[in-house]
Amino acid sequence: MSAASRRSRARLTATAEETTATDESRAHGAPSAPRRRRRTLQPRAIATIALAWMLLWDRLSWGNLINGVLIGLFVTLAFPLPSIEFQGRLRPHRVAWLIVLFLADLVAASWQVLRLALGRRRPRNAVIGVQLRSRSDFYLTLTAELVALVPGSVVVDARRSTSVLYLHLLDIEREGAIEHQRRHVLAVEERVVRAFGSREEIAHLEQAKGAAS
Repeated sequence: MSAASRRSRARLTATAEETTATDESRAHGAPSAPRRRRRTLQPRAIATIALAWMLLWDRLSWGNLINGVLIGLFVTLAFPLPSIEFQGRLRPHRVAWLIVLFLADLVAASWQVLRLALGRRRPRNAVIGVQLRSRSDFYLTLTAELVALVPGSVVVDARRSTSVLYLHLLDIEREGAIEHQRRHVLAVEERVVRAFGSREEIAHLEQAKGAAS
């Protein structure tokens, strides 16, 4: 066998091993290597920025529309964001249940904040970190949004590399309040994964949940 043939076979073997490792990491929900941010046209992001620009000016005109599109082009080309992969499946009944529980959390948290605002007790605040069980940017974003929209908790940082959310909590006077909030964030993450996740992602979540208990 010639040296060129040996080098070609070695490259093919390395490529196959890398592909297998990548597939296994995706199947188990493991974090993948960060992607390079390519400067490509992102129509949805440009449209969103243009819409936000017109809403800020509170005036619908061709000038504001053109300026918004130009700003969107500049932002997406100068500061490109990595694309978020979604390999799951939409489950309508799970999405409906996710919305119902979110509204219930919203009402309960609003009542607690109202009691704090009308009371004389000065609440104690804290910043905590919650390690999520999924490694998907999509589920990290959805979980952070759902948690941040509920009064009394603010997401101050989201670490994409480690899937950790840092939250500012309004009131931690009650015994076990911090652990209760951690469990709540993980419960929200579980609802999101069950509503949008693939079978492999749900299985990985169950495995991580069982290992933690």
